[in-house]
Amino acid sequence: MVGDLMSDALPRIGSALLVQDDRNRILLGQRNKDPQRGSWVIPGGKIHAFESIAEAATRELQEETGLTVEVGPLFKVYEIVNPPNEHRIVIYSWAKVIGGTPNASDDLSEVRFFRTEELGYISLTPLVRRVLEDAGLLQAQTLVATHTA
Repeated sequence: MVGDLMSDALPRIGSALLVQDDRNRILLGQRNKDPQRGSWVIPGGKIHAFESIAEAATRELQEETGLTVEVGPLFKVYEIVNPPNEHRIVIYSWAKVIGGTPNASDDLSEVRFFRTEELGYISLTPLVRRVLEDAGLLQAQTLVATHTA
């Protein structure tokens, strides 16, 4: 009974990985479930009881993408608060691929590495956009109209 209460408790705490390949491309997955189906996200998920931040991220990345990674330094922690139903804390770390072949799971319809210049042209969730901007991988979007006479 206590376990059931704990599993639905807020905030939910997750761990996600900023995975770059040897060409400095960033790994993203396209969501295959609501909310935000079709948006590109940074792979990760819920930290289970007695699981470390790195263990959770490694497990989630393996499940979602088929890749094995080496977790590096912590990047940043983000909090999402949208009462009454959403309160999440997501811990992002850097990682590098050490094995496997990218292959999308049920949660993701596609997995791929993106060059930084491609990131401004794909559908990203607001949190993912902010994380990529903070990591220096995506320039803050500003629209500038130029006209020639």
